[in-house]
Amino acid sequence: MGLPKPVNGTTAQTARLKELLRHAHVGPDGADVAARRTMDWLARTIGGKAEVLCPGSKDTVAEAAAVSRGELGSAGISETGSHTRMVPLGGGAPFHVLVVTRARPFDGESAALAGCAAIVLGLLLRVAGAEDDRRQREASSLHLRLAVLQLLMGGDVSLAQRTAAGAQPGLLDADQAWMALLEVPVEARGQVARHCEELTAQRALVVPCPAYDNHVIAVVPVAEPGAADWIGPALSEYVARQPRVFLGLSGLHPLEQVSAAYEDAYRNLVAARYLPGRRARHTDRMDPVDLLPVAEAARWASDLLQPLEALPVGVRGQLLSTMSLALRFTAVRTAKIMGVSRNTVRSRMERAGELLGADLGDVRVRTTLHVALQLRDRPTTPGCHGLGLSALIGTDAGRAWARDVLGALDTDGRDLHRTLGVWILANCVAGETAEQLGLHPQTVREHLRSAEILLGRELTAGGADVYELALAFLALYGTHRPFLEQISMSEAEGPTVHR
Repeated sequence: MGLPKPVNGTTAQTARLKELLRHAHVGPDGADVAARRTMDWLARTIGGKAEVLCPGSKDTVAEAAAVSRGELGSAGISETGSHTRMVPLGGGAPFHVLVVTRARPFDGESAALAGCAAIVLGLLLRVAGAEDDRRQREASSLHLRLAVLQLLMGGDVSLAQRTAAGAQPGLLDADQAWMALLEVPVEARGQVARHCEELTAQRALVVPCPAYDNHVIAVVPVAEPGAADWIGPALSEYVARQPRVFLGLSGLHPLEQVSAAYEDAYRNLVAARYLPGRRARHTDRMDPVDLLPVAEAARWASDLLQPLEALPVGVRGQLLSTMSLALRFTAVRTAKIMGVSRNTVRSRMERAGELLGADLGDVRVRTTLHVALQLRDRPTTPGCHGLGLSALIGTDAGRAWARDVLGALDTDGRDLHRTLGVWILANCVAGETAEQLGLHPQTVREHLRSAEILLGRELTAGGADVYELALAFLALYGTHRPFLEQISMSEAEGPTVHR
């Protein structure tokens, strides 16, 4: 059905029809808003009220019901001081009905305008219905993908694979995966997520991060060597064109260790904030764990985590996945990432601490466990003696790495080196650090912020970057510097700390 021609071809009527179409334009705010804007304009133009009645509405009068059922093409009611025009919106029975009321009787021009508006509103409501259906489908798909991500984060690969089969069949038929983590403007996250879905051609699990409202996660399963290698460069090229977007790419991890891939990607995302290209890959920065003697480090980690290995498989997987994330993020963010309550996170961490005999409130103990968890799946050599962490990191390679990391602090005239060393000993508490150094706490915080920029690491938020800092000091000084004396980070007997 087309719009009727203007009555008598008048310029005024043509202008009104153009105005009607202008108000009915569907913009970013959607067809629902366009429909409301159109009805408001119609009410102003005719000098009355306009509303749409749905089928079966309690406010529907008999005439409107007849119009709704298609028994009448249109209907009108005239009473003293009130005149009503009812026009079907179309779209197949039962119809919605446009009801227009004003004090003056309807003439041919106003009746025609109501008819035109009814046609336009009918189209808008159909578009709005389609938008609602699309939003519902997108919401259902998002909830399903989020559930899959949280199952992976919790180490429940089998259930994640079964759940993913309903959304992206075959996607998780892989043994390994890597992760991309994008930091984007909050208002653009939905658009960036949709673009990433298109960019990865359904070869990745793309989900808005449940813990950070400006992050987008893409889990890329790898079934065979070289599979999906094009996705990383494609994402990097996209980020290069987006000045407000940052990208961190993880290395390859077993599918049951997606939580470790997330931590890896987050670590590189932090680094990307300090790089001109706004992108960082797993290979862009040396991981100190890769510097440890392979066999000895694997034995050390195996001995350290042995109390957890005796647990049932499901419980062990939950504790290990929770520890991997909770050592990096707050309990609240960990809970959101895993889809559990923060009390559950805290309960699991308390149990892990009890089993390991470790004080998880001490940053040096957390550093020890963070390293051990990364080494957990590396093969051990029978009869190999597990050294302590200080001996493992205190090799020539470890010390060279540490000098390279901490050397960045030398460009600052202040003794940031000493501030950071005491800060680690003070369990990353600025007030205690200031007291030991004879500085104001604000001065310590300023030192930390400067160090973050120089090191390209996120220190005040805690987590893996702080653990790297602790490892760097341990590699260089062990227990030999006055401001680092009495550190004993998890020797072979377990994760103990002696001040």
